[in-house]
Amino acid sequence: MRVLPLILGVYGRKADRPMLAHLRKTKPAGILLLSRNIESAAQVRALVEDLQQRLGRRLVVSVDHEGGWVVRFKKGLTAFPGNAALGRTGDPALARAVGRRMAKELRTLGVTLNLAPVLDVLGPKYNPGILIRSFGQDAALCAKMGAAFVEGLQGNGVWACAKHFPGKGAARKDAHYALPVIRSPRAQIERDLKPFKAAMRAGVSCVMSSHVVMPALDSQPATFSEPVIRGLLREQMDYSGVIISDDLGMAGATTKRTVPQAAQDALKAGHDLFIVSHNQDVQIQAAEALEEALGEPAARQAAEASMDRIEVLARPPRAASRVRAKAADLDLDLRIARRAVSVVRRGALKLPLKAADGPPLLILPGFNEIVELFCLENGPEGPAAFLKRLLRRTPFTLTGAPVVSKDPAALARLRNKISAAPIVIFFCFEAMRFAGQRETLSLLRRIAPRKTAICLIRNPWDKELAPAPLTVIDALGFRNCQLRASLEVILGRGRLS
Repeated sequence: MRVLPLILGVYGRKADRPMLAHLRKTKPAGILLLSRNIESAAQVRALVEDLQQRLGRRLVVSVDHEGGWVVRFKKGLTAFPGNAALGRTGDPALARAVGRRMAKELRTLGVTLNLAPVLDVLGPKYNPGILIRSFGQDAALCAKMGAAFVEGLQGNGVWACAKHFPGKGAARKDAHYALPVIRSPRAQIERDLKPFKAAMRAGVSCVMSSHVVMPALDSQPATFSEPVIRGLLREQMDYSGVIISDDLGMAGATTKRTVPQAAQDALKAGHDLFIVSHNQDVQIQAAEALEEALGEPAARQAAEASMDRIEVLARPPRAASRVRAKAADLDLDLRIARRAVSVVRRGALKLPLKAADGPPLLILPGFNEIVELFCLENGPEGPAAFLKRLLRRTPFTLTGAPVVSKDPAALARLRNKISAAPIVIFFCFEAMRFAGQRETLSLLRRIAPRKTAICLIRNPWDKELAPAPLTVIDALGFRNCQLRASLEVILGRGRLS
């Protein structure tokens, strides 16, 4: 085959000789842009153009640009609130507008496929891998918001991808680190398929499978399950677009397989396209494994149909209409953030604060500890710089709190600052996952419960760790627009710069 049905994560920010040599060796249909490839919008545009020119062919150029938790650009593109914030508004027109704006920004960079939206229907319990990436717990809501998002993207020049089929909203483990098992009955699974069916009716070009075991469907993970991929998705649901795997290097895919074995097994299950994000040696092995598997006559025939579908993704969809940006779209991110932020517990500290309450202490997570895991606007120092600009006319004191570590010295210093402050506001970045945030929340609960407001910026379930009389705000995200919207609730809109 001239190209292989692979999407590879590349290394570097320029189309240099090593990158080109690797792509010529592995012959992938496309690339996945990751944070390691991105310095600026102009640089990404040049990278994509140079790669395609020097390889002499079009590539499927993909990126995870969901908004909210999952973005790859520190600057240059709008950092929208994610699906949870959109879901709380309940307004599909906003989801469509976000898709439209994302498409407008991504297509100028040469991106043809956005690996979004997430259509998992969130379960009732803490799910570390999905959380605010989901539109919510209601399947009908997820369906209407997801379909609108797909329409916004594909109607304006970028293909969409519905994920993670058949739905991992009820997972209790993150598939990046372990294989989740979801023991939902078949009736619940059918309800959770509604968003995927709605996306298909909207013409979604691509569906991504999930590394999750659902015993009601099969004993194998969905990624490697022919009954799930070929049987349920392709035949029963009559889906004719591209079926793409989630990253085959994730722990959920490799608990019992190597990446090359995972690629071959996913091919047998009925996938068209396979993602391998990391490790060039492993990418070469996966390419060799697929080339070997595709040497079989039956597999080669199926691969020809797959390549016809895949080639479509290398060219942007024709925009159904060129909709001019409305004036209201210019602050679309902030409008969504304002509609999404909510005071979910009115505790002892009353909001908005009054000048007589005294100068508050604002505690922000120490994002430098997690810079490799999360992309923040203008880097790990960006949120603090943004808040300082907003608060320059107010008497706030800004300090940091550990995220990952439980540094006793840092926590002792923080304790002294909390004790001295008349009011405390803590932007909590998932205490259920990160020990430093959990210790900070515990400290506030013990020594300052009546003068503290907790603003949840990643995990709504952290409310369980913040009992009354703590006041709790849920921003459903940590983008700058969401930090601002939260402060407007805390202070009142007119007090910010």
